[in-house]
Amino acid sequence: MKTLPSLTRLLWIAASVSLFGLAACVEDDDGLGTEPDRDIAFLGYSDPDTRQTTCGNCHISKQRSWQRTGHAGAWADLQASGQAQSSCNRCHTTNGSSNLAPDTAGFFSVSAGGQRFYYDVQCESCHGPGAQHVTAPDESQPLSTMKAAVGLEIGCGTCHTGTHTPFVEEWQESGHGTALATPASRAECAGCHEGRTVLARFDPDSRFLEQNESTLYGITCAVCHDPHGTRNNAELRYPIDTPDIETNLCMQCHQKRSNPDPTTSRGAHSPQGPMLLGTAGWRPSTFTYDTSLILSSHGSALNPRLCAGCHVDAFTVNDAATGNFVFHSTGHRFRAIPCVDAQGVPTTSDDCAVSSRTFRACATSGCHATQAVARGAFQVLDTRLTSYLDVLWKDNNGNRVRDAGDTGLLMQVPASEFTVNATITVAEGALFNTTMISSTLAASNDGSHGVHNPFYAEALLLASISEMRTRYGLTVPPALAGRVAARRAALGMDP
Repeated sequence: MKTLPSLTRLLWIAASVSLFGLAACVEDDDGLGTEPDRDIAFLGYSDPDTRQTTCGNCHISKQRSWQRTGHAGAWADLQASGQAQSSCNRCHTTNGSSNLAPDTAGFFSVSAGGQRFYYDVQCESCHGPGAQHVTAPDESQPLSTMKAAVGLEIGCGTCHTGTHTPFVEEWQESGHGTALATPASRAECAGCHEGRTVLARFDPDSRFLEQNESTLYGITCAVCHDPHGTRNNAELRYPIDTPDIETNLCMQCHQKRSNPDPTTSRGAHSPQGPMLLGTAGWRPSTFTYDTSLILSSHGSALNPRLCAGCHVDAFTVNDAATGNFVFHSTGHRFRAIPCVDAQGVPTTSDDCAVSSRTFRACATSGCHATQAVARGAFQVLDTRLTSYLDVLWKDNNGNRVRDAGDTGLLMQVPASEFTVNATITVAEGALFNTTMISSTLAASNDGSHGVHNPFYAEALLLASISEMRTRYGLTVPPALAGRVAARRAALGMDP
């Protein structure tokens, strides 16, 4: 075992005295006894009782925010769990397993009396040993941010993984885990599609190892979570409970083109946030919608976590017969109603029948009484919206192009009604609503089968049908006309 060189210790003290005065300096050895063996490279705590990291004596703001994180209480939480085992220590102490240092450093290389200086997930757990940095401060130890969840060898991925905490494994299977080459490489798209660029937008002062790489990264852990801590739950960089596209973490990207753009014929692009809040889509000049009569619970106070209320649902699966633990889902696939196997464990597939999906998030978010109720509501909504969508445009050959053989009101108007100019025609507006709400007619749509805002989605399609009939003198079967009129009345769309 090696103790920290006295010269280095004096340099700590000198730095602390020069910056904060003698009162801010913490000396581990009071001169009355022998200090426990400490690691030669890892600094650890200068005062374990107050969780004052040695690094934090200089990096004061980081120390203050880090103390609010779960990392600062990792050791105590483990001991209080009743499940503490020696195999857990690697992820609940400061050592080299999460950075570029040897795994045996820090907690695992000191005397029993010195181990308390390396409790918890301190700065050096991610940044690496700090003794050299203290003697020659520079910017040589930024955090590995982008690779932290990619290869599981460094950073977040070394601990937030496995059967009990499969954050990384689930993230890798999500849309966030993939950098789509075309949008990620385009400057106008990278701000939402490429990890380094998104992080630079969220935190312009951030410094990390991959900052100057040309590699394209997905939206990794530290893009959305600040490991140094924030005032938001789970160290999120922005809140998830604000119904505002400018401040809500998810909606800052999921809101790009939610209304028709007169400069392009392209439809909606990532309109989920505005759809949830009831501001997306084309609204005819005569559009009325009684939101006080029928308000979607998914964007209301009944679902305070908004997007995360359904898309980040953590739950544990136990064996039905024995009650033994089977699997813990962290919700980081971000699928609201994932496919599950016979035991209820989420699968990697997203192509299964409604009966093979779990609607747990719908029942636990506060919106529906039971999974069965939520599943039934989903099926009724999907059937109803599909009937309206087919009236507007039925893509009979499935190629997402309005061409010969397709049917619907949008096939019955002149091509001139779809010419890009400064005016959004009724046909263009109806087409925008149709492709935004449909799950099959466009590559980039709301993607929720109307669930983000069920009654609002229905109102937009009903208004589109009515405006198409009025503007172009079109007709629909009498039976459908009756159903449309009844639903318009139920939604408060008519005087």
